[in-house]
Amino acid sequence: MQNPKKVPPIDPVSRGGGFLLLLTLTLSGCATMTSPAEHSPASPSPGNASSAYDHHAEATTLDAVLVNAIAQIGKSYRWGGENPRTGFDCSGLIQYVLGRAGVSIPRTSFAQAAALPTVRVGRIRPGDLVFFNTMGQPFSHVGIYIGGDRFVSALNRQQGVAVQSLRAPYWAQRLDGVRRPMPAELLAMRTP
Repeated sequence: MQNPKKVPPIDPVSRGGGFLLLLTLTLSGCATMTSPAEHSPASPSPGNASSAYDHHAEATTLDAVLVNAIAQIGKSYRWGGENPRTGFDCSGLIQYVLGRAGVSIPRTSFAQAAALPTVRVGRIRPGDLVFFNTMGQPFSHVGIYIGGDRFVSALNRQQGVAVQSLRAPYWAQRLDGVRRPMPAELLAMRTP
């Protein structure tokens, strides 16, 4: 009788993050789910069809931002960097990830904060941008919220693109605000 081979357990970290990406894709579908009562109109009207489209477009954009952000975890940090081959700085990561999700955004974190609508911290959703005052000036660092009080950002040469906790004292004390990435057509409808 032969001895059965022992198969080592699968370590999600050593498998190139595939497990993390699969988990994120699974959870991102739940991240934007709401109860039907929140968005179902009492009676059909032409204006409500537009509202349903707006909600769907916003949710689709946030999901795409989330998936693209998680795909960059582990990439290198490079000051002024804008792509996964050579590395990212914080705002370069945002511009790259949002661009892949179909959202055009300025290059600097300050301009990014100014370009997008504000969201109350209590209404944050995965895919939203979180801004911090890390250099004695507002909006000097930016990351992408991934849920569970965590965010992804390009931190420094030692850590690269990594996940951090919003509850960590350093980040909690420096949180400036939250912004919602939106497709251009939705942003245009918000402009007076």
